[in-house]
Amino acid sequence: MENSIVYQRLKWQSMEKRINQLVSKVNISNIQPVADQIMNLQQNLITARGPFCRAIMKSQSGCPHSSDVYASLVAIINSKFPDVGLLLVKRVVLQFKEAYDHKDEKKLRKTSKFLAHLINQEVVYEVVALDVMLLLLGNPSSDNIGVAVSFCLECGQSLLCSIPHHKIDEIIREFNRVLKKGVLRKSVQVSIVRLLAARRSRFRMYPCTSHELELVEFGEQVTHEVSLLHDISPETSLDDFDPKSGLDECDMFSRMMIGSRDSD
Repeated sequence: MENSIVYQRLKWQSMEKRINQLVSKVNISNIQPVADQIMNLQQNLITARGPFCRAIMKSQSGCPHSSDVYASLVAIINSKFPDVGLLLVKRVVLQFKEAYDHKDEKKLRKTSKFLAHLINQEVVYEVVALDVMLLLLGNPSSDNIGVAVSFCLECGQSLLCSIPHHKIDEIIREFNRVLKKGVLRKSVQVSIVRLLAARRSRFRMYPCTSHELELVEFGEQVTHEVSLLHDISPETSLDDFDPKSGLDECDMFSRMMIGSRDSD
């Protein structure tokens, strides 16, 4: 019975439902317990990394002000299951590109906020932040510049710690040039002024994260290199039940879980 396709499908559906339940209840006070429960799925989490990423992105889109919480949860899981984290980063970057192409300012703002916090949690390298700001500054509409300002405020402190300051200052100067043209909405002009002040104070009033969200030990984080310039596949086939996925589950688990060799 346990090897039947019907049983495997029921198991998949139950696991997908469990992941959705856990992701939907996460908050700043229970991130670690929720992460532990998700990681207890072990090889099942690897098999169901598609539904996990979909659940995270859906919850973040519905509650963008908790983006830092979702990024912290992803960081914990990514430290043990990096292929899960990599798939999530790829899909977030793809969603950003799609929102930009379709001029969907609302989705662009939500997605860039999540991406900023994934940078803050060292799930993805900061090079993608330069990609984001260069893209938005290269087409300086009020919507694009407004999103770029918010993005820079969210992860500016992280960028100061990891990117040469002259690169950041080049971007800041570009914001200043756009401001001086006087063609943006007044609210966006005000936000640029706020960004310029934040840079002068080294983003002191915009901390990249808080103590409650720093839940991955130093040296345990796995950071992925993903760029807007990369040809990325969302691997949507991972979202659906595949009866063949269980054939090499044990081997997949041993290869994809960080520390599996150390525990032998």
